[in-house]
Amino acid sequence: MIQSKTYKTLLLTLLALVLSACGATAQSDDRPTYDNIDIEEYDSLIIYRPRFCTIEMAYGSEVPQGDNILFCCPAAFTAECLKYFTHTNIRCNHVNNGTFYAGSPEPVCNGVFTFYDEQGHFDRINDSSLQVAAEHNGMGFCQVLAIFDGEIAYTDTLKQDFWIHKDYVFRALCEKDGKLCLIESCDKVSYARFVRYLKEYGVKYAINLDMGGWSHSWYRDNYGDVITTGSSPTKYASNWLLFKP
Repeated sequence: MIQSKTYKTLLLTLLALVLSACGATAQSDDRPTYDNIDIEEYDSLIIYRPRFCTIEMAYGSEVPQGDNILFCCPAAFTAECLKYFTHTNIRCNHVNNGTFYAGSPEPVCNGVFTFYDEQGHFDRINDSSLQVAAEHNGMGFCQVLAIFDGEIAYTDTLKQDFWIHKDYVFRALCEKDGKLCLIESCDKVSYARFVRYLKEYGVKYAINLDMGGWSHSWYRDNYGDVITTGSSPTKYASNWLLFKP
């Protein structure tokens, strides 16, 4: 009889735990949700689609924060590990909020991305694209162009000059089906393999974003929580890409 009571007590305890867990789940599901971001996995890639209206840049080593940011990640290369910020420490020229800044030369940066009038633009590197973005109060930066008009732009010559020869988790700003998205490799791969993954996924344009050991980023999920990805932030970062609603 004692065993029977003990068994009954155990069942009631387990039932209470299950009901409690269900209640906790229901309560968490009752939180308000927002249309902040869509996330998809495709083979060896993770695709982030923040529901943004505008893109800006932020400067300096401190990771940008704010309720008005949906996605934050590094953008252009940084030239040197300096303890202070200067625009010349950003690889190649760049634009933000309509202001043009001169950066340091970088031969591997063969592409430029600009955003103005609510549209993103990919081009082979030239100052005229940045000047147009400045005239339209937009933004822009230069980087390694991976895919251009559906074809791989990462040439054999660029492979020889590109100093990232280790396997990393890479990230790119892409256009697929007429919409911008951010795409990362799920695992550490060579850059050439990452570019092949992007082409197989069907992106029309893709430009590299600074990664390697500086891969820290964060996004705001559909519950409004901040989710960090990549490595810890570095005190030597020089610039960040911000997607805002």
